[in-house]
Amino acid sequence: MRRKTIGRAGGEAVLADGRTLSAAMLRQLFLGQCLVLALHLAWMPTWLAAIALLVAGYRYLQLRRRQRRAGVLLRLAGVGALTGGLWLHYGTLGQMESMIGLLLGVYLLKLLETHTRRDGRVVVAIGLVATTVAFLHDQGIPMAAGGLVVLAWLVHSLVWLSGGNARRAWRESAWLLIFSAPLMLMLFAVFPRLGPLWNLPQADRASTGLTDEIAPGDIAQLSRSDARAFRASFDGLEPAPAERYWRVYTLSDFDGERWRRTNPERLAATLDRPLGEFVVEGRRSPWLDEAPRFEAELLLEPDSRPWRPSLGAALATAEPQRFLADGTLEGTSPLASRSLLRTSSTGRAPANPDPAGSAWHAMLPAEGNPRTRELAERLWRESGGEPRAFLGAVMARFGDAPFRYTLSPPRLTSADRVDEFLFESRAGYCTHYASSLAVLSRAAGLPSRVVAGFLGGERHPDGHFTIRDYDAHAWVEVWLDGAWQRIDPTAAIAPERIEEGPQAVSDGREAFLADAPFSALRMREVGWVNRLRLDWERMEYRWQRGVIGYQREARNDLMARVTARLYALWDWLVELAPGRGVLGGVLGLLMAAGTAAGVAALLRLAWRRHCEARDEALRIRRLQHWLARRGLGQLPGESPSAHLRRAADEAGDAGPALRACAHHLERLRYAAMEQKERRERSRQLARRVAEVRSRLRRRLRRLPRRKRGGAGAGGVAS
Repeated sequence: MRRKTIGRAGGEAVLADGRTLSAAMLRQLFLGQCLVLALHLAWMPTWLAAIALLVAGYRYLQLRRRQRRAGVLLRLAGVGALTGGLWLHYGTLGQMESMIGLLLGVYLLKLLETHTRRDGRVVVAIGLVATTVAFLHDQGIPMAAGGLVVLAWLVHSLVWLSGGNARRAWRESAWLLIFSAPLMLMLFAVFPRLGPLWNLPQADRASTGLTDEIAPGDIAQLSRSDARAFRASFDGLEPAPAERYWRVYTLSDFDGERWRRTNPERLAATLDRPLGEFVVEGRRSPWLDEAPRFEAELLLEPDSRPWRPSLGAALATAEPQRFLADGTLEGTSPLASRSLLRTSSTGRAPANPDPAGSAWHAMLPAEGNPRTRELAERLWRESGGEPRAFLGAVMARFGDAPFRYTLSPPRLTSADRVDEFLFESRAGYCTHYASSLAVLSRAAGLPSRVVAGFLGGERHPDGHFTIRDYDAHAWVEVWLDGAWQRIDPTAAIAPERIEEGPQAVSDGREAFLADAPFSALRMREVGWVNRLRLDWERMEYRWQRGVIGYQREARNDLMARVTARLYALWDWLVELAPGRGVLGGVLGLLMAAGTAAGVAALLRLAWRRHCEARDEALRIRRLQHWLARRGLGQLPGESPSAHLRRAADEAGDAGPALRACAHHLERLRYAAMEQKERRERSRQLARRVAEVRSRLRRRLRRLPRRKRGGAGAGGVAS
């Protein structure tokens, strides 16, 4: 029976029998688990950290008090508790977050049954998978930096598991990461992006607080949040502050209290019309034939809904989208991660008539809001039945006291919400005024609808705009003179909201960013803090656009530039040569010779590895020849094992590996063992031979090369 011992915390990771893990190695694995868990904690339940502490505490007691290992029942109970906790927390195990939680929980519980190097390698492998999965949550700069730290720690753990001490493992890990960086950069720049091989069920996660129905007061709640909705940059003309109307969706169904969006499928079924009259999938809107006024690139946040914002009516997109006849732009699928969208738009309301017809957009409930209907009829008569005069009268009424614009509107509780606002509270946010204007217009027989989206956005010094939840806005579109016309009643009651954003509204200012007490936006008046915030957001935007957003188009542009440079270099070389044919022939021969030499070297190396794998004596003879060329040659009549042990005394830190080679050689030659054990022993011999070569090379770089000969010639100095 082989003896297994547990070493002290500062000792070697692999102990007497070469398999059992030390306390130091277990601590290394546990700290790696903590680092991996830290990448997920912002999105996962914090009680997963309690599981990590319980597992670590159990293993500590097991090591110190020699308690029994965790049995099957304890491990099964841990998995059952984990599964039950995730089910109670998320309500399902079918969403992405719960599946990631299950992966992390199993990763933490694996430490209960980790006792050998093989178990340790499994823990590290699961950690690498869990690190990769963390990028499903976020792909920003902090996550990338944290991922690099965790990767370095896990690679160090993997190298340490292969033998040696921690300090040497750090050096080897650093070399591995440094040498792999060029390959990583080349694959990033050249390798085409592949679509997902499968789709994980996503939780309902929205990048904006907007929903497909609104009532007076709903959007006012969004002024409390600084969550980012999307970012935009323009090619050429930028919109003025009063033109930054980002439409998201159109609401045309009013039940007396709330405005709702009717999707194309339901609208086609309700009106008994073909679906193609209401929505078309493609790269260009079939309803608009105008010259684009704005060319924008949008960096969209993840969203479980298909909305795609556009500055006014969208004309065309770089990728196929769903163009709705009411001016709404939809994606073909929800966004699982940040994505780039290139659009061209008019900046105005859509000019095309809606296929739903005028009657649909002038429809009101049969009853409700009687005072509003009476007011609409009176204003219509006073304006002489002229639509623009009627709308001017409504806007003038909103601009007069006691109407006021506030971020903290009073709650409307009656069944006739529009009546209560117009004749009693007279204080509200954009949805109050937009809803009231649309109802008044419909009561006068004018087709109208409410549009929900965003107004404004913060312009950064580098030219891009950030649009946040508090920029959410609602306005009205009325059918006038053969086209939809944008009318924003907020411009009459609070023009500062149009020009400067919701932060400029003084009434109810305490509600602005109320849900973000630690937001850096609260300190925009402090110069150096605001500069730091803008610098960080600019760097993060460039990261998302240039690194995360590096897709097929960017890769093709890069490859085109590289190809153009190569062609320019070729033309320059041709100009230097006496003839194109001579130069081409010489370069062609050189390239063919280099390729042939490379293929021959690879085949020779593969054949050598194959022969050495089948004959350990051949592997040792080649190692002896390699040592002889470095002054550690074999003495006459000396056996290979004796040669390696003698050379170990003069080889410095390569000595233990040389002794291990001698031991494995003797076992393979003289010991009776099964085929499986023989293969494992042969693999260990190959690893030790590689270790000898690596360590002696580093040692000899700092020492003069000795002449060939045995130990009597001096060997390698210690």
